[in-house]
Amino acid sequence: MGKTRSTEDWLRDLNASGDQQVEAIADLREILLRGALYSLNRNLNEFANSNPNELVQLAEDCAQEALIAILAHLHEFRGESKFTTWAYKFAINIALVTARREWRKGVSLDQLQDHSDSIEWLSEKHHDLINPDHSLLQQEVFETIRETIQDELTEKQRQVLKWIVFDEVPMDVVVQQMQSNRNTVYKLLHDARLKLKRRLLMEGFGTEDALALFSINKV
Repeated sequence: MGKTRSTEDWLRDLNASGDQQVEAIADLREILLRGALYSLNRNLNEFANSNPNELVQLAEDCAQEALIAILAHLHEFRGESKFTTWAYKFAINIALVTARREWRKGVSLDQLQDHSDSIEWLSEKHHDLINPDHSLLQQEVFETIRETIQDELTEKQRQVLKWIVFDEVPMDVVVQQMQSNRNTVYKLLHDARLKLKRRLLMEGFGTEDALALFSINKV
């Protein structure tokens, strides 16, 4: 267990050099590992075939990725929360992406097609991705996205948007499933993205910032 640090201590030690920085990085990685393990256990327990050792390895990879991201963005920390709270979110978000990727390995595209012609799946995604620190803003963005998908997108546009943006299914797999071609699928995705961007901008939300709140692919 690493030593207890205040936010100021973390910033000082991580920006230091030598043993002081090495120790701080090791302690931070331990925190990130706990966060990644918690998130993976919470999101993979229903369908993971991984044994405990594989789960730990996934968490190790997530923690390392989060650590690299934190050190690269350390200068962006504004002190609006505790440093450990800010850092913990990196591990949680990366683990969520990893959990979705692992889940897709055992799920066919036919299964992902369930409810793709409605927006029930979006409510489920929203429940999984909601962050209490941004809940009010997330709710506003979610309602804008939900209304746009429901009212302005065609059935095929909703389907392609769900698969590629929210489920992160590769384009070629979607093309094969729809028995179509890349140009047609790309056009469907492009038009869906354009409608979402326009609506978000009309409501005063920057597209990248809005979708970053949910840790999903940018449209």
